[in-house]
Amino acid sequence: MKKYYELAGMSCESCVNNIKQALMELPDVTDAEVKLKPQGVLLTMTESIDTNVLQDQVGKAGNYTILNSLSDGDGSDDNTPIIERNTSFSNTHPERNDRPFGIDHEPGVK
Repeated sequence: MKKYYELAGMSCESCVNNIKQALMELPDVTDAEVKLKPQGVLLTMTESIDTNVLQDQVGKAGNYTILNSLSDGDGSDDNTPIIERNTSFSNTHPERNDRPFGIDHEPGVK
C-alpha cells in the first residue's frame, strides 16, 4: 500500500536523507520516496502505520512534522501532487516535438 504525507521542516538534501533513513527503520516500510519540493514523502508499506508512529520516527531524525496524509490508503489512488517543470527540452527545442524520442540521435537515421 502507498500513502503520501505532507511534511514540514525540511530545508536541504540532508534533511531528505535523514527522514528517509528514519522511516526505513520501521519494519512495515518497504520504501520511502522523500521530496524536498514539495515537502513530502510517498511511503510504500506492507500495512498501514499510525501517523503518530510516523511522527515519532521523523521526530527522531530532527525537527520535522508530518502534516497529513493525502491518500485513502489502498494504494490505488495515492493523490501524489504533480510536480510541474518550468522548462523542458521540448519547450526549448520545438523542432523535436514531431520526432519520436531518440530518433535524431541514432547514426544514419534522417
